Amino acid sequence: MLSHKKSSLLLHSAFAASAVVATVSTAAAQAVVPIRELSPVEAKSIAPIGAILGLRPLSGGRLLINDGLRRQLVVLDGNLTNAMVLVDSVAEGGQSYGPRPSPFIPYLADSTLFVDGTSLSLLVIDPTGKIAHVMSAPKPQDLRFLSGGQSGVDAKGDLVYRGALVINAGRVGGPSQPGGAITPSIAPPDSSPIVRASFDTRQVDTLGAVKTQSGTRGQMAVDGNGKMQLKLTINPLQTVDEWAVLSDGTIAFVRGHDYHVDFIKPDGSKFSTEKLPFDWKRLTDEDKQGLIDSARTATEKSQADAKAAAGAGGRGGAEMAMVAGMAAMGGGGGMGGGGMSIQIHRDGGGGAGGNIAIGGGGPPGGMPNFQMGAPVIEFVPLKDIADYYPAIRQGAARADLDGNLWILPTTSAQAKHGELIYDVVNNKGVLFQRVRLPEGRSIAGFGHNGVVYLMYKDGTVGWMIERTRILNNARATD
Repeated sequence: MLSHKKSSLLLHSAFAASAVVATVSTAAAQAVVPIRELSPVEAKSIAPIGAILGLRPLSGGRLLINDGLRRQLVVLDGNLTNAMVLVDSVAEGGQSYGPRPSPFIPYLADSTLFVDGTSLSLLVIDPTGKIAHVMSAPKPQDLRFLSGGQSGVDAKGDLVYRGALVINAGRVGGPSQPGGAITPSIAPPDSSPIVRASFDTRQVDTLGAVKTQSGTRGQMAVDGNGKMQLKLTINPLQTVDEWAVLSDGTIAFVRGHDYHVDFIKPDGSKFSTEKLPFDWKRLTDEDKQGLIDSARTATEKSQADAKAAAGAGGRGGAEMAMVAGMAAMGGGGGMGGGGMSIQIHRDGGGGAGGNIAIGGGGPPGGMPNFQMGAPVIEFVPLKDIADYYPAIRQGAARADLDGNLWILPTTSAQAKHGELIYDVVNNKGVLFQRVRLPEGRSIAGFGHNGVVYLMYKDGTVGWMIERTRILNNARATD
């Protein structure tokens, strides 16, 4: 267990010797953070759920479930039984779920926003579980990028979400294709913006940025047959950031390189925590090679799926190659976390086509007129892979309903049998407790006053939900 005070351990092992000196102080810091257990199960669902994309507590102890597989919004009673379908996949005199999974967005006063991907609008579901009304989004075209990831609203009710990942496409070597088209190069950024959109003014401003990938490079060239070739050099161990909107409207950015949190309070003031204690885990060359082998297998599957989709009449081969390549650059999700949103912008040098927007709902806005071969995938040498596991992965941060930020580190010395242990940080930036989950359980969502909803897979039947609560729970203001 090495000191968290040497954040550069993630990048280079040269600091390892000096970090050992601080091991004792790190152990002391770990020891003062109490570990809370969860109570025995208070209620359990009896009917399986296809896929839990989110849940929201309702009045009377009831629960609203977003089943993305069956494309339904389902209300369970206080015992998590007696399911009632609020929104179905097919409309019968009411609202339809839509053709693809859509997320929940926590809204003001325990109400919920649901993204209607068909009409590009938002359903407002009140705390009793009724659809109160429909409202338009500040930028309706951005709603398709919100599927598959978290979003939120600030204290004023303005929408906060991950903005588009913009990839600049410039020119390489001048006109090189038949007809004088420009062959684009790609300059993938290593971060994505977190933006806020006002429902009143429809204006969008950038609040900050989160790191989405590191160490991965991409370039394009034209082969002898005039086809554009995408070459990717992938680092399978990505250092990323995560973010969440707390229930009081505070926005939190978890920085993966040294494991600290940056906060933006509802009044606009900003502050940062010190580096949080973390059990840095060293990687051997064998570990690094295992990461490369696993990443290669996943990338080959992505390419095969892309090829099959193109052959089945889906997106064109060039577009699917681009999607597979960009997904690989993000480590299978590095561009997600808020719904994958990719825009490719050409520079002023001309060339075919305009912008490309690849997201969670619907076709792109335009496609350059070029032919593309399958991406060529390479991996960085072992020496370029960090010597320590990063502190967090994609999806590591989430907010409860009591003003706290829950963070799942990649490793924890307190885990007994591989169970998940979350670091819980309050809205003052204090890591005030850790919460241990039972083996085989993960978090589906939260209720008020320390209530935690767990989920687990019941074989091939589906997902089940359990309601429990934190024992000896401290409060966010403690």
